[in-house]
Order: sequence, then C-alpha cells, then structure tokens
Amino acid sequence: MHGSRFLLVQADLKDPLPIATASVDRVLCHDVLECLPDTDAFVAEAARILRPDGQLILAHTDYDTLVFTSEDLQLTRQLVHAYCDTQQPWMDAVDGTIGRHLVEVAERCGLVVEDVQATVVLSRRFQPGELGWGYAHNIVGALQGAGWTDQTVLDGWLDGLRRLDEQGSFLFSLNDYAVVCGRMRR
Repeated sequence: MHGSRFLLVQADLKDPLPIATASVDRVLCHDVLECLPDTDAFVAEAARILRPDGQLILAHTDYDTLVFTSEDLQLTRQLVHAYCDTQQPWMDAVDGTIGRHLVEVAERCGLVVEDVQATVVLSRRFQPGELGWGYAHNIVGALQGAGWTDQTVLDGWLDGLRRLDEQGSFLFSLNDYAVVCGRMRR
C-alpha cells in the first residue's frame, strides 16, 4: 500500500501473519485473544512483525467483570459467569477472563511491558443503543445458543433490568484492559 500509513490485512489468526518480519510500527489487538486456541502463538506472531522500536497494544475486555444492578444478584452472577465461560459458535476457544492475563501473555512471548491501563466502561441506562442493554441481550443470546433451556428466567432477568432502568436505578460496568508492549531489547 504505497504511501499509506495503515495496512488492513484479513487473515486466519491461527496461521502465521502474512506480513514481513520487523516491518510494522504498531499493532493493535483488541478483543481477539479470548477466542483463539493459542494466544501465545498469535502474540508471538504480532511481536515478530514489529520493528525493533515498534509497539504492540494488547487490549481486552475482561467479561468476568460485567456488573449489572439487578433484582436477583445471584442469578446475575450465574449468567455473567456462564457467559464468560461459553464458547460461542464463531469462537475457536474461550477465555472470558483474558483481560486480566494480558501482562502474563506479553511476558511469556518475550515482550517488554511498557504500560498497563484499565478503563471502566459505565452505563446508567438500559435502553437500545446503550452498552449495558447490548451486553445483557448478548448474554441472553449466547446462553440460548449454548442450550440454556429456561427462557422464562432469561426474560425475567431482562424485565428486571428494564424495571430498574424505569426507577433510575440501573447501572452497568465492565473493565477493559490495555497493555502497551515493546520488543525485547537484544
């Protein structure tokens, strides 16, 4: 891509990246690692294509940190943990807690961790277009796809979130982590 500052490549992330060694200034990997069968292999590939002064940003949501105010705390915890551990059809693996392990992954792959950041994403409304609404419906859809048989429980949970929104009591949050890495100096 002559003269371009960005390169978008479509590839199977289980295979070597079709990019020359030490040819890229920056690599951003966000919300990908949880569904790869070998996270270390992919991160090592991303490190391979970095120039000596390049940076890799590994970023991921830690789905086990999903927080919803709800009328049934125990059920909410059960649903969040089930979602975190559910391998959906489009995934080759699942690790819904990968966000908290990004530093370990980077270090195992020989990268130097330069910075670690955490962002809390927060939503106070349970309405279409809001992140909490989207995640709640994604949880329900994923669990239905995984064979959750009690639709009444799932519908009741969503109804409870709607009621809390109507009362002005709804709150949703999750943690998103980013690790800035450089290549190991030789």
